[in-house]
Parts: sequence; C-alpha cells; structure tokens
Amino acid sequence: MLQDVIKPFKKKYDEIGERFITDSYVPSDGDYVIIAPDGNTFKELDIVKIKQDKKTKEIDRSSEYFDFICNADYLSKLIDMNKPIDGNKIIHSNNYLSFFVKKDSVNNGKLNEKVIDSYYEILKKPELKYSKDKEKLRLYKEVEDKHGKADEILIEKIKAWIKENIKSYVDEKSNDKSYLKFFFKYDSGEYKKESEKYLVPNIFNSVDFNVKIGEETYGLPNDNMGLNSKKPYLENKSRKTKISYLTSIDEVLLQKKFFDYLLNQVSIGKTNIYIYDGKIEPKSDQESISEDFNGVYLRIKKGKEVEIHDFDTINDYKFNIEPIVLKNVIEVDLNKSDLNYNVKIKKLDQIKNLINEVFFSKFLTSNYFTESKDLKITDNNLKRNLLLSRRALFNWFYKGNKSTVWSVLEKSSLGLIKGSINNGYIFKAGEQFNLRCALKEYFGGEENMADILVEIKSSLRNKISKDETPSIDNDKEYYFAVGQLTNYFISLNKSSKKFHSLANPIINAKNDERIKMEFKRMFKKYNYTISYGRKRFDNLMYMISSYVPESKINEDLIIAGYLHSNLMYEKSNREENQNGK
Repeated sequence: MLQDVIKPFKKKYDEIGERFITDSYVPSDGDYVIIAPDGNTFKELDIVKIKQDKKTKEIDRSSEYFDFICNADYLSKLIDMNKPIDGNKIIHSNNYLSFFVKKDSVNNGKLNEKVIDSYYEILKKPELKYSKDKEKLRLYKEVEDKHGKADEILIEKIKAWIKENIKSYVDEKSNDKSYLKFFFKYDSGEYKKESEKYLVPNIFNSVDFNVKIGEETYGLPNDNMGLNSKKPYLENKSRKTKISYLTSIDEVLLQKKFFDYLLNQVSIGKTNIYIYDGKIEPKSDQESISEDFNGVYLRIKKGKEVEIHDFDTINDYKFNIEPIVLKNVIEVDLNKSDLNYNVKIKKLDQIKNLINEVFFSKFLTSNYFTESKDLKITDNNLKRNLLLSRRALFNWFYKGNKSTVWSVLEKSSLGLIKGSINNGYIFKAGEQFNLRCALKEYFGGEENMADILVEIKSSLRNKISKDETPSIDNDKEYYFAVGQLTNYFISLNKSSKKFHSLANPIINAKNDERIKMEFKRMFKKYNYTISYGRKRFDNLMYMISSYVPESKINEDLIIAGYLHSNLMYEKSNREENQNGK
C-alpha cells in the first residue's frame, strides 16, 4: 500500500530535494536563536519568534533566517520522545549543532549542568548510549565510518556557550512552556551528517526485529507502527515471521521523509492527500481538487505522529458534475437571499459549499471527523443530522462516490427543514426545501417539484374559491392542502409570538388519521376567530376532511404547502381583499 504512494513522493523528492519537505515545514511555537561562530567564540545573529495561528494555520515566514531554521530544525528533531539523545528527555534535539529545550525546564531546574554535560558527552562518544545495544552500536558505527567522528573540540565550545548563556534567554518569572531552540550557523551538510548519525540507529521500530542480508540491513519501520515487547498482541501469531514486513535502511529513511511531508501538510490543515500521475496534491477540507481524478486518496490526522485514517483507490472522481439547478420552488423573497437561483451548478465543490451553508449552517466542512462529544453545536437537531450524513457526504465531495448520498441526505435534509420550522426560521426552511428539491431531482428521486406545485396551486386556488364545494383530485393535491390549512390555523393564533412548532403534530404525523384528528383539535381551538360563511376556509376544510389518501404521508408536499404563501390570503376581488378570505 505505502509503496504505491511513496513512489511519486520519491520522484518529487529526487527532483527538489529536502526543500520538498522543508518548504511546507511548520516549526513548533517558540524562540529560535541563531548563533554564528565569531573567532574563538560565538555571537547571536537573531532571535526569531515563531507562533502558528491555530485558526488559519499560518505562521510568519518573513525572517531572512526562516529557511535555515526550517532546514536545521527538521534535521535536528527527535524521531519521537521515546528515542532521545538525552535519557532524561529534557533536551529534545539530536545533534550538537542545535539545542532544544522547553523554557519552563530552564526555570524549574530540570535543565542543569549535569543534564547538559551528559547530553554533549553522548554526542562526543555515542558508544556510551549504544554500549548495551550491539545492533544500534553497529548501525551507528556504519554511519560514523561514512561521515567521520564528531568534532569534539567544537562540541566543547558549544557546550560552554550554552551553559553560560542559556538562562539569559528565559524570563525567570515566566511559566512559558514553549520551545527555546538554538541553532549554530553551520552548513546544512554538517547538520545532515549529524542528523544521519542519530537517525540510522533509531529509525526502526525496534532493532530486535532487524536482520542482515548480505551487506543490507532490514528492519520494521516506525511510522504508524506499534510493535515491541510491551505489545505482543500486535504480533501476527499465525505466521512464522510475526512482524508485518521488513524494509531496508534506505527505504525506511525514504518512508520517514514521506511521513514527515504528511506531517507538514496536516500541520497547515491539509488533511486530504491526492496522489496521481506522479503528482501529490494536498488539500484542506475547505478546498477541492480541481480536475477529474483517478489515483490514491489519503486522509491524515495529527496525533502523537501523523496518522493515516483513510486510504482509498479512486477510479472515477468527477470535478464537473451533471448540472444541478436550484429553483425557487417555495418562492422565497429573493431580496433576502444570498443564493443564486435558476443557475446551473456544474462543479462538485460548488454543491459542497451550498450544502454546507444551506443545510448545515457552515458546520459540516470543519466537522467531518470531529468526535461527537467535541462538536460545538448547540442545536441538537443540526448535530444529529450532521452525524447522520457527514460520512456519505464526505465520500461524495472528496472521493467522488455518491452511491449512498441520497439515501442518507433524503432523511437528514428533511430533518433539518423540520428543525428550522420548529425554531421559527421559516425563510431558512424555504431555502433548505428549495435545495432539497434540486438534489432530489438530481439524484432521480422525483419529477420537477416546481412544475408539480404550479399545477397543484392552480387547481387548489380554483377549488377553494368555488361557490359549490368541490373535491380534491389526488394525494399530491391533498398533502399540499394539508400544509396550507396548517399554516392558516397557526396564523389565527393571537399570541404575541407565534411559534411554528405548533405545526409539528401535522408535519410529523405518521398517518392520515392523526392529521385529521389534529385538524379537529385546531378547529376547536381557533374557530372563534373564523366567521361563518368564509368560503375559502369552508371549502378547504371540507375537502380535506372528506378526502382519504391512498399513498403514505408525503412530508415534502405538506412542508411545501406550509412554507408556501397561503392561498387563503390571496386577493381575488374587493370583498375578499377586505375580509382576508
């Protein structure tokens, strides 16, 4: 699996080099002190304060030393905190050209001369650290033979400077837990050599699994892998070889660089990785790939390390989709709307943004994978329907798989519309209903709702105005009429605040018997406001009371009737204009 995605990474890495990783590198928050040789001692060149904006994921990259910092920091960091040079885990760098420590460790006394001396002594004589592990010592010796021993005189000079100056860079009254990092201004090649001396003995998950075949050493990679003596349950007990796979040092170093690249991307909010045609495109949840796609998709997350949470082969992602036309079915006031009606939506990212805004109040895009308990949504109906539909919508928007979308969205969009009505957001409910109709038509669920309503309204308008009471012709007309009558009854409520939640018993009714029972209750409640002989009301009430539908409840048409302008109040002649019939 990983080999399929590492190949295109290697191609780009071979073309660009370490910059392919460091150009997107995000250093940890803290103070970065650049120190340069000055005769027989050192001098400070600059202090660069780095703090990432947690919301935008951006950092100030304007310093002239920023590129040097990214490269040196990347080459000097530990693989993880379980593989430190300093056994006390107070100093977090891996070579003598850099020195990483948390500021509070300087103030609270954890960093003392003994810890500093021990750190630099190991860097002068790594045999001290690896003496009890012959395999790690062997690997270190191979790298040392390649690059030569460390410069012990320079190590002593750097150690002396650190011990003399480090406290002056920390406010003794501060409890700041950010990093204080020192970088001695030497060539990046020197950093790379010293970094490799640390990496090679520590790059594998555990050297206990190492095997040497010819001149090549093979071992178990460390990335997204947990296997050691404390976790025997992770071993494959059914095989003679209990570990999943072995890889060479060169391959595991390349794999580490790939995961370092992924870590950089997730650190700046780019959690969706598209790999195809030798290209790698990282995208945030707010971004979309801008062309048709066939390749490999990765979903990554930042934990203690970068984690691959989803790996999929995508065969037919379409950036351009069959046009979706958003029509003003409910006839909402266009002067209040920010949406573009009667315009063809042809791109997947456009419908993604529309669904996120109209249905989910912009909460969807940032919460595809947020734990339920961590969702900062106070509206329980919105939260419930987001949880119900987010995975199917994610698969459509980011992988092009729409096979399960409508089966989920049909239910959740209806729930969201009902929630908006219940909360009194009638305009919002109208726009949500318009979008639901557009999607229902797109997914092949129903004929054009706008055309259906034109026919129903024309027929019903004519019938309620007749002198002799007619009858309802079909179930569609009936359910629209139910919505209209519900709206009319609630309009008669004399309370200073009319709550649309009063419509819930009708909107949520599971059968026609419940609907008719609720209308009887409403009539008893509001009949004191209805004067005798109101033709429109009498006709509508009688037609609904006498009609028995054949099909199951059509919630869409009930809601359409409820949200639509009420035919009972349309002006037809002077008398009706005066009476509000």
